[in-house]
Amino acid sequence: MKNDNYTQIFLETVKDEVDFYEVQKILKEYTQGNIWLIGGFVYRSIVKGLYGTSRPDIDLDFIIEKPEKDIIFPENWKEIKNNYGNTKFIRNDGLIVDFIPLDNVNSIIRRNLNSTVENFLTGTPMTIQSIAYDISRNIVIGPIGLKAIKDKTVAINNIEEAEIYARKKKKSIKEIMQQKAKELGFRVL
Repeated sequence: MKNDNYTQIFLETVKDEVDFYEVQKILKEYTQGNIWLIGGFVYRSIVKGLYGTSRPDIDLDFIIEKPEKDIIFPENWKEIKNNYGNTKFIRNDGLIVDFIPLDNVNSIIRRNLNSTVENFLTGTPMTIQSIAYDISRNIVIGPIGLKAIKDKTVAINNIEEAEIYARKKKKSIKEIMQQKAKELGFRVL
């Protein structure tokens, strides 16, 4: 299946997700570069569209190429810092939005790589996480994540990042992979 087919599935699945479009609009006002939606919202939306699985309530995670210093959300949002010192907004109803400047992505910094979305995608802990929706180009990218969706598998993408992720979640890598696979109806490789 081509990327544009995955993009169509993603866009069809999220067409009524007003939160996604509200946050996207806000972020576009405060950045000069590209914006990528990453994480569970992307892959779970595609899996829902392809296989009919449910998508639990999840937060929205973005990577921003050139954010302005201060991004301002409406009054019903509060700003905090996440564990890595990046900005996180929480809306009164519980919706969480994380955004990370591309040049502050820990896996890129740790591996001493150039700040590119491609290098971000090689540093995700699991293959299923190696996917992004490029808002500027209106396309889903990430061949590793797309292959994982097509093959209905969850595997390690970057062992060092998987170990860090597991420690943060206080679970083993195997437990995390099994949990993600079960949620999606996939198998662990």
